[in-house]
Order: sequence, then structure tokens, then C-alpha cells
Amino acid sequence: MASEIDDALDTDSPATSTPADASDPATAPVADGTGATDSAGDDRLRLVPRQTRMVPISTFEVPAFVRPIPQPDGWTDVLTGADGPRFWDRIVLSEQARASRYHRPVTVAYAEIVGLERLAGQWGWDVAERALAACARRLGREIRSSDHVARLEQARFGILLTETTEIAAINFVERARASCERELKALGTDVAIGFGWASPPAKGDLSDAVDIALTRLAAELAVEPAG
Repeated sequence: MASEIDDALDTDSPATSTPADASDPATAPVADGTGATDSAGDDRLRLVPRQTRMVPISTFEVPAFVRPIPQPDGWTDVLTGADGPRFWDRIVLSEQARASRYHRPVTVAYAEIVGLERLAGQWGWDVAERALAACARRLGREIRSSDHVARLEQARFGILLTETTEIAAINFVERARASCERELKALGTDVAIGFGWASPPAKGDLSDAVDIALTRLAAELAVEPAG
């Protein structure tokens, strides 16, 4: 019986196992650089997976602009937290009726980030979205509780200043411009922001002020450096 057990042990011993074929690249022993031996304590090299050549990520050309900046929609803009286009349309109509009925001053203003698409193309949509959110935050801090800020288009905001004349609105515009430019510069971007604003003209209403403000905004954007 003892001889049978010895024969069985000899069959499973490392000495009788099939060695790796050195001519086969898939199973050829490869040194792992540690100088370690296997569990049996012999001098055979340990089999380790063949390493794959790694290519640095910097050698790949990853598109920076992978999707368009979403347009605002609905009552609230989810991207910036500002009011949305639907709220803007409603509040402008409501304020137009109030100002006409009680003959109270009101000013409508527009702000637009210049070069936002170029920024997204160079650094990615997430950087452009951070610039939008930063400007929305700054505009919101410069208005009063009775005023409103809404994101209307991809790079455009609308600001409704109640009980504010066109001359008095200049102070808001200058403060908001300087605040937004500081924020954009802090983000490391080279984009700018343009403004246009107006109050209803004599024998006119808020819809006329909207047209005048948009015309002034377009004129400022036309001369704004693109960077």
C-alpha cells in the first residue's frame, strides 16, 4: 500500500509536470524582475502575463467640443438656475401692463457672452457652461428682489429692472459688467460680455423698449473684440 501511495505522489510531483514550451510565445516564461522562485522552490522563471505597450493619453486627439450647449427652455433654466424663457415672457407682459397703468418707470436690459461658442470649441462644453453659470450668478447678485434675470438664448440673458429709469439703469449695467468680467477672468477665459438696455420711449410701451435694447446690444456686440 505504501508503494502505491508513493507512485501516486510521484505522478503529481513538479518533477513530472510538463514544463512551459520556451518556443511558444504565449506560454514562454517571462522574468518578472523580482528574482523570486515558484512555490516549489526551484529555479524556473515565474510565468507572468505579457505586458501591453501603453500609449500616453496625450497622443490621442480628443474632441474638445462634444455636444452643443443646451438652449434654455421652460420656466426655469436648469443650467444656471435663472428664470427661463417662459417666465420671462410672462413677467414682461405683466410688467408692461403695470407700467402702462400706473405710469411707473421700468427698464429692460440684455446681456450676452461674446465668444461662448469659441470657448466651447477650444475647452469643451463644460467650461462654457461654467461661464454661463458664473454670469448668471453675478447678474443675480446685482439686482434687487423686485427685479428679474432670465436666460433666454444660448449665451443671452434678459434683465427686467422695475421702478428704474434708463439713466438709473446705467449704474446697474456698469456694476454687472465689471462683476461678470471679473468672474470670467477668474475662470481663465478670454470671453467678454455685452449689454443693451432701454426704457419705454415717450408714447411707447415696454415692447418698444425691448426692440431698442436689442438694437443697442447688437451694436455693442458688433464692435466687441472676439478675442
